Amino acid sequence: MRGYLFVVVGAWVIAITYGVRFAFGQFLPSIQNEFRLDHDDTALLACSVYAGTCAALLVAAYLTERWGARVTVIAAMAFAALGAMTVSLAQSQAYLLASLSFIGIGSGLSMPPLVAAVSVVCGRYKERAVSIINAGTGVGIVAASITALQFANTWRECFLVFALVSVALSLAALFAVPKRPAVAACPGSLARIFKSPGLHQAASSALLFGMVSAAIWTGGGLSLVGLADWSAPEISLFWIALGITGLLGGLCGDLVAKLSLAEMHSISFVGLGASALVLTMAEHSATLAFFAACLFGVFYMTGTAMYLIWAGRISRTHAPTVVAVLFFMLPVGQIIGSAIFGQLAGHFDFDHVLVVFTLMSSCFILIQVVSKIDLPTAYSPGDAEAVPVDPTPVSKASVDHRIRSL
Repeated sequence: MRGYLFVVVGAWVIAITYGVRFAFGQFLPSIQNEFRLDHDDTALLACSVYAGTCAALLVAAYLTERWGARVTVIAAMAFAALGAMTVSLAQSQAYLLASLSFIGIGSGLSMPPLVAAVSVVCGRYKERAVSIINAGTGVGIVAASITALQFANTWRECFLVFALVSVALSLAALFAVPKRPAVAACPGSLARIFKSPGLHQAASSALLFGMVSAAIWTGGGLSLVGLADWSAPEISLFWIALGITGLLGGLCGDLVAKLSLAEMHSISFVGLGASALVLTMAEHSATLAFFAACLFGVFYMTGTAMYLIWAGRISRTHAPTVVAVLFFMLPVGQIIGSAIFGQLAGHFDFDHVLVVFTLMSSCFILIQVVSKIDLPTAYSPGDAEAVPVDPTPVSKASVDHRIRSL
């Protein structure tokens, strides 16, 4: 029973921390009108969210190992509540800048402690649990999009409600989230993890995944306006479709068990590329545009869940640290991808830019050529107990035969 409660609370923690961050983009037209923001101002505000997220990820693993998962989750909700409340009260651009930084910190602090707590509460079902918790992002996207669609002109009141929900989730975390990880960290093993090929492979993949995903996260709304002249309510419906289908990412844990981590890696990248390619046809068919949203929702959430599972296979003892590294590389990749999209969009049509991102998604082949994702060597040297050992006994006759064959 406690495991179910933890997964539900964890999914809602992700929903509110990432949902509040996403809600700002949904309410941005109303906020722009009130504060008379130009494109440079809005870009600066968006960067403040990413900066807060990246800064928090750098310390989230340390806080989890030092103070425990429960304290770190409550801190994440406190920053989310503070950010949402200050947004609702903001009277200047500087105020908004600080508020969005707090929201970014909340999202950055939320995932690593939840991953650490999964091993305590969910045991052998931890890969399924982290996939479901990660799918909370889809819930947040849907909630933010519906709220913005219905209450576009009352954004201050909406952010105040987000703050109250964050406070309520903080109280729920007191009962649902355990204090400590299941496995104590090995002294000196953290340095070996940062040198391990498994982490380098996963970090490179996460960077590329973030870059390719910018085609929809950054360019989706712009492309719909440029290609099909969609209105703001229609674009909100696009994000709602994306969030709803993103809930299917909760199945990633079961899919990895049935397929393999390497196969899921390939499928996720192919799905991102396919969603960008289908979006190029938005000017001809609204149905295809929504289909692109559905494709992206499924494969983006599946991909991010895959990185959570991959982090646990790289290191059990320092899983929060590995998650922090991978989820740090994702927004870095999104920043790079957004810059590439913006530069290309200034010189080419949106459909041509989306095709470029489709071709970029094929770069996952390079990662899998140089690395075997599912091999035991992906485990860090500090996690000797996590490396699978072949239990099959070797007979003396078999050894003698091998010696003679030499």
